[in-house]
Amino acid sequence: MSLLKFRILFVIQFVFAVSAFSQLNENAYLDEAKTDLGNRNYFDAIQKLDVCLKVRPGDFVAYFFRGVCKYYLNDNAGAELDLTNAISFYNPYLSDAYHYRSIVKYRLGDFDGAIEDINQVIDQHKNDPTLYVERAFSELSTGNSNKAISDCNKALSLNWSSTNLYLCRGMAESTLHKFDTALIDFNKALQMDPKNIDAYIRIGMTYAGMEKYKEALEQYDKALKMDSACTLAYFNRAEADEKLNDDKAALEDLNMVIHYDPMNALAYFNRGIMEGGKYQYSEAIADFDKVLNLNPENIEALSNRANLKAIVKDYQGAIDDYSKLIELFPYFIEAYYNRGHIKEILNDNAGAKADYNLGKIMSRVSYSMNNSQRANDSVTLMHLSALNSNFNTVDRKLADSISVDLVPIYYIILKDNNSGKPGYFPVLLKKMNKEYRGFSLTNQQTEAQSYMADSSGSIQIKAIGDSSNKAEGHLQNAIEKTNMQLFIDAIKEYNKIIAQDTGNAIAYFARGVDLCKEVEMRSRFNEDRQYLQVNKKYGAVKDERDEKYERALEDFNKVIKLEPDFAFAYYDRAFIKYKFNDSQGAIEDYTNAIENDPDLADAYYNRGLLLFLTNDKEDACKDFSKAGELGKNEAYSIIKLYCR
Repeated sequence: MSLLKFRILFVIQFVFAVSAFSQLNENAYLDEAKTDLGNRNYFDAIQKLDVCLKVRPGDFVAYFFRGVCKYYLNDNAGAELDLTNAISFYNPYLSDAYHYRSIVKYRLGDFDGAIEDINQVIDQHKNDPTLYVERAFSELSTGNSNKAISDCNKALSLNWSSTNLYLCRGMAESTLHKFDTALIDFNKALQMDPKNIDAYIRIGMTYAGMEKYKEALEQYDKALKMDSACTLAYFNRAEADEKLNDDKAALEDLNMVIHYDPMNALAYFNRGIMEGGKYQYSEAIADFDKVLNLNPENIEALSNRANLKAIVKDYQGAIDDYSKLIELFPYFIEAYYNRGHIKEILNDNAGAKADYNLGKIMSRVSYSMNNSQRANDSVTLMHLSALNSNFNTVDRKLADSISVDLVPIYYIILKDNNSGKPGYFPVLLKKMNKEYRGFSLTNQQTEAQSYMADSSGSIQIKAIGDSSNKAEGHLQNAIEKTNMQLFIDAIKEYNKIIAQDTGNAIAYFARGVDLCKEVEMRSRFNEDRQYLQVNKKYGAVKDERDEKYERALEDFNKVIKLEPDFAFAYYDRAFIKYKFNDSQGAIEDYTNAIENDPDLADAYYNRGLLLFLTNDKEDACKDFSKAGELGKNEAYSIIKLYCR
């Protein structure tokens, strides 16, 4: 008996049937979406625009408004894609699409692209002073400080001024070491907005550039009185503390940066440097480990960690780091000599000699490079030295942090057919009675969901195509026992079904899920000791939980063999692979689930989490964007925090 095809039942504000697609009034949906957008109901608007695009895939207006919604939700990658689709058509919103896309590109760090787009808008609106200020910020980010100042002056010539204008011009002047004029502009910004935290921080940074560190501290303190979670103020205050030889205060400030932004690689790096200087080698190595978890190709962190490992006599670890350095950037001459020195300590004289010779050769090659080659190397070094540092001022506090984890496994429940007869039993797939929280993907129990079936968000499978009342009776018994959390008894019923029909995919699927649920339920009630068994022959301790997960994995493998296009078997198997720390295998299974069901939002969401934790931030954010687009609103909370 095979598992028949299923479909997701969308229960949203605008329920519709697939057969009715051609009858939809997409213009009415578009108008409602615009109203939702105006009322800031971005999630509802996206869902309606998604319907419009399914009915009319080339609707550039729907792409534009969906891009705007994603812009307001800080889903920058998703917004850029939708706005690009809108721009690909000549339409009435063309100028606005370029404008929004320029801001999105700026947020994504594509400053050259942002300038190209804003230029298109300025060509159409040459007398709009705000556009020149926007372009000035992008020019400033590309290092064109003089162009930034020129654009700010252009805005002023159009009889317009703003806090941002003076902030931008002051920042540009500060980079050119025009500190006095920069201070004048920052103070003008404060006159216009006395509560502008950025202005206080920029004044502090300007004083620091003038080596007036005490004055700088006063400005950072003012900023922190207004926002006690301002990581940019803490970071810069740490630098001023260090210049004033107050290492204790500097470390405390870096600790606060990390407290509010635990993914700030630059803060870990600076703290590691300080700890190394205070002979706290193990702490420093641990911080460089964190830097490299966030930025695996950062050569500065690798170099410092290698040097520290050599100091603590972890010679093999140091050699590995120097080798990685050389692999990333072959012209890192110091790495050859340092690696050779360690090999000499280890009496590997031949290896040491080879490294010293390689160092000399690479030094000569580097010296003989032409200007073009040096420029390419400079760009490479900038990339390999970059560190994540999403500094903020007032837009994110600790209370905004979000707990996330893999969306729970799916399982089968009976759907009441109101007939009172066994007959064919429709079944539903529904999320497992357990949620996991914590960004580290830990298994902390929260409120249990109801096991009872409801229509909302359920996934319906057509009736089982088997007339055997006996098999159906076992299935009904098994599911009812599952609902009562009698998982062992339910598994026995599934065993009976499989004994009668070794090709029953539903029974394998449900048994695999119940094995997982039994483990999670017992873990929830701290019954770990029941799972630990001693092998009397060898005296080894084994964990029965792993055995149950392995059995579940075998069941899901069987389902996939019987039903290779059953998306939820891949989805649930990914959960098991994650439990076994096989992140790559889990990612592959979520990908298979998506290929078989492109509308499975949870699969995009879970794959995004795992991609994020394996440092593939760009693809992770794309998955969160798609999950949000498909109605999983939690994805936008993650995008807001981590997809800048």
